[in-house]
Parts: sequence; structure tokens; C-alpha cells
Amino acid sequence: MKATNQLGQMVACLCAGVVLSACGSGAPLNAAPPNPPPGAVFSQGIAAESFSCGNLARQCSGSTNRFIEARCGFVVAEDGARLQVPAVPAEGPDPTDLYNSCSGDGDNPDYLEELQTVVVDADGEEIAGYLFGDNYFELYVNGQIVARDPIGFIPFNSAVVRFKAKAPLTFAVKLVDWGTHLGVGMEYDRFNVGDGGFIARFSNGTETNGAWKCRTFYVSPLEDASCVKPGPDTSTCPEEPPCADRDPASCRALHYPVPDDWASVDFDDSHWPAASTYWPRQVTGNRAYHDYDGKFATAQFIWSHNLNQDNLVLCRVQAGPTP
Repeated sequence: MKATNQLGQMVACLCAGVVLSACGSGAPLNAAPPNPPPGAVFSQGIAAESFSCGNLARQCSGSTNRFIEARCGFVVAEDGARLQVPAVPAEGPDPTDLYNSCSGDGDNPDYLEELQTVVVDADGEEIAGYLFGDNYFELYVNGQIVARDPIGFIPFNSAVVRFKAKAPLTFAVKLVDWGTHLGVGMEYDRFNVGDGGFIARFSNGTETNGAWKCRTFYVSPLEDASCVKPGPDTSTCPEEPPCADRDPASCRALHYPVPDDWASVDFDDSHWPAASTYWPRQVTGNRAYHDYDGKFATAQFIWSHNLNQDNLVLCRVQAGPTP
């Protein structure tokens, strides 16, 4: 790890209505811009410690790939709050493996026989779906968690789900681009700024595309946050901010509060921006997707406006009754 850059002064500025500060010393600001978004804060630096979180896979029994555990950490925000990064995983059922080299040889030819149905609505329709996420996903239907990615980080895997739910349907997903340098959104010894991406297709015709709405809640690494526009929209932020090369521990992260009811049927997402769509080559070359791309048909990879620095993204779509 590179030595931390010792900042000799505290800096505060207003960018897209969010309070930003160089808060490495933890000292309070003497003045703050008016009307910042409630709970939207800035942190600086790498989490001092990390821990196993969410009961995600902690070892691989059959992987021919390298395994890196998805760990969590805490950073201190400018207001003194301790924030868990990159996300707070929820408890939920594992999906069935389509491809998982962590628990076997990879391809799972018996996935149809292994599928179990998660009951959301007893009088609902039975629906199946294929999912691939870089790195981690949680799937909610009509406000209930249906599946949680069993591998938070590496190796990559793909999954199959089946659930019973009543239309109209509300699909919601929590998406996380994990990292190893928690708090600054970078990974591996070379401090790489990784990318995200998610794709899914369901038997009722619902698939990921530009009709979904996606909003980011955790952005890093950042240095000059003037690139963050209302939304928040980080599409113009440089993929490799100067701090990432000069001193990764001096990079900043921007945190927005996650609504408790974000996955519920009644949640108002009208102010959320439309999902951005991406070509598969922009997201992954991994066989966990490419060996099964036909199962995703015309579905598109989705994320927020920035594949690289938006590390916690929530997406939603509502689907009407099937024909």
C-alpha cells in the first residue's frame, strides 16, 4: 500500500448539492454549504480494517480460478458516522448455480432439477430467470428477497432462480462492484478501478434494458468531485482520478443514504434516472456469462451512468401482467 498523503488543511466545497470535505483528520468543518442532501456525505481514505460480511463464500472447494473473499469495512464520514463499505449485504436464499467454479467444475448441467421455488405470492405465477452480476447482486420481487449472489467478489458465477409472484411485478436489484481496498473503490495490488455490470432475463418476458431505473449510492474513487452532477450523475468523472496513481489513500468516496423501502412495490422511483445499457464486451469476458449468453437473449447489461466509480447501484422496474 502506498503511503497516505498527509493533508495539511481541511477543504469544503459544494458539488451537485452534496457536502464534500477532505476529512482525513476527522475534524469538523467550520462552515457548510446550505441545503445539502440529507445524509449525503464524503469520506476519505481506505478502511482501517476489514471483516467477513453477509455470510458470503469464504472459500472455494473446487475452483480452478483464484478466490478473493468479499469483505466489508467501515469508513468515517465527515459527520462522524461510521459507514459500511461497499454495501450491507442482506440475508436471503442462494440461487441455483448455472455456472460456479467455486463449488464445482463450473457448468452445472443439473440446474433444472435443482431449482427450488421461492414463494412471494401463493396465488402468483411461477417465473424462472437467469442472472449474471459483476460482482454481486440481490434480487427482490414485490418487495421480498428472492435470491442473493453466493459469491460476492471472485470467481465470477451465473445463476438461475424460480419464484411464484403475482402481477403486476416489481423487480428490484442491489448491485455491488466489490473491491479489495475498501473505501476507495479499488482492487488488487495495482489499485485497479474495477467495473460493474448486471444482466437478467425472466420467463415472463422481463429483461434488463433501458426501461429499468438505476441510481448510484456509493461513488469512489474521487478527487475533484465537481464531475458529480445532480442525479447523481458521474458519467463525466475520470476513470482514473489523479489520487489513484499518486496516493490511493488520499482518494475520496461519496455516500448517499439508501432508503429502507427501496425494493418495495410502493417506493416512488420516478425521480431515478434511466438505466444505462452496455455491450457485453464493456463488462465481462468471463465464461460464466459468455458460455450462456443465448439464455439472456435480447437482455442488456445495465448499470448507472458510470461502470467504474459507481460501486453501489440500486435498480428497479415494474412489469405488468403476462399475456
